Amino acid sequence: MLSPLVVLAADALQSPALLRRSGLGRHPMTGRNLAVHPATSIADRFDHLVTGSPAVLQSTGVEELHHQGILIEATAPPPGMSSFILPGLDRDLRAELDSANHLATLGAMIADRPGGRVTGRTGRLVRYRLDPADGRTLLRAVAAMGELLFAAGATEVLTELPRHPRVRAPAELHQALSRTTPAGLHLSAFHPTGTVALGRDAQITPADEHGWLRGIHGLLVTDASALPSCPEVNPQLTVMALAMAVSQNSVELL
Repeated sequence: MLSPLVVLAADALQSPALLRRSGLGRHPMTGRNLAVHPATSIADRFDHLVTGSPAVLQSTGVEELHHQGILIEATAPPPGMSSFILPGLDRDLRAELDSANHLATLGAMIADRPGGRVTGRTGRLVRYRLDPADGRTLLRAVAAMGELLFAAGATEVLTELPRHPRVRAPAELHQALSRTTPAGLHLSAFHPTGTVALGRDAQITPADEHGWLRGIHGLLVTDASALPSCPEVNPQLTVMALAMAVSQNSVELL
């Protein structure tokens, strides 16, 4: 018995491979158009204690530079989660961890220009190239985070820059960044989207504007892969709203 409705919701990295394994990934843009939120972090040292929660991430956002595609978030992770920011190895790293209650961390993520793709059928291979303009935006984000922390009273900023891991003044931070390229940043990536994008243009979107996979009757795309571009914010609510909208519309069309 054939199902009148099949919902695809395996996420932006798994959905393209699932379509290919099912013989349904024939659209040339399936797996392409991968967007992420490239991100970087820094930490700052204060003379006084900076006590965060031992378990729950307590966050706040800074949207002053959001018009430039930069979203800064302040988190209070346990030391084990933020230790990748700390310089040094062995005893030096242990000394940093012993004074972690004097550290605060900031992270910045940016809205990227989609530059990746997901290939493969049985597994997945992700290829992503950071756009040079996005790299410059990340350098600006590091500068903004450092300025914010020094304005808050930090005595030292841990930059994650290999050649300049510590700076003690805004001028020193800007000098270090002027000698750094995006390749020198310690980056991570979050919130992949766009690999089975929906839209009206059949040439560039594997799904139509209602979420139906093109050329296949009754297959609805409802996960982050359907977002046609970078959402510029944490996309949980956006994905939930998209899933609700296309699902309600599908009931009417069916």
